[in-house]
Amino acid sequence: MFKLFSGGGAKAWPLAKVVTALKGRYQQIETVGEDGPIKVFGVQDHGVNFVVAVVESAPDSGEIIELGFLARFVGFPVTGDAVERLNANLHIAVASLEGADVFLMVGLQVSGPYDDRQFSSVMDSWRRDLTLTLMAVSGDDSAALKAFPAARLEAARAFATNTAPEATDERGLSDLLASFLGADAADKKHCDACGGRGKTGLIARHCSDCDGTGLISARRR
Repeated sequence: MFKLFSGGGAKAWPLAKVVTALKGRYQQIETVGEDGPIKVFGVQDHGVNFVVAVVESAPDSGEIIELGFLARFVGFPVTGDAVERLNANLHIAVASLEGADVFLMVGLQVSGPYDDRQFSSVMDSWRRDLTLTLMAVSGDDSAALKAFPAARLEAARAFATNTAPEATDERGLSDLLASFLGADAADKKHCDACGGRGKTGLIARHCSDCDGTGLISARRR
């Protein structure tokens, strides 16, 4: 859909559709500047300001060939090392420390026909990168946890807990992953009463503990 910082072979997007998508997504959007084929829209998203810049094929052509996002963070306690670590985790953006200011930037060249769902995924990626940047510039490792309302509830934290098994646990950590990904019988273990045979006694009756399957639900963590 996009080519990052590349040239040639791009198809233009209708400016009107991009603006409609932006207005449908964000709380507030306004035109803040123009320079030839470049139009810059100011966006406010839950208290965070950034701009979306578009480059048209020609001034006022209504056809976009490039798209960018830019956010600036001023006065935050951030270091060069923090920005370097941030860049290792960003999805589509690049962070740069200029003096004491942090700039978060995305530059994309349009490629292929316009698609609302794909453009929405780009905006999702930008929001993710904004979130990571806000966490990095906050200078507080627990900032995200403090900002998430449900995490402040003890009952929510207790129910959402997943405890790593003991080193001697024969199921091991991989079974938790297998269970989450839907592997067959990943949440089962052999029945202790029948040794996994499903039968008990000399006349081989169905084991009442496992109903003859030889498997029972594993201990939940």
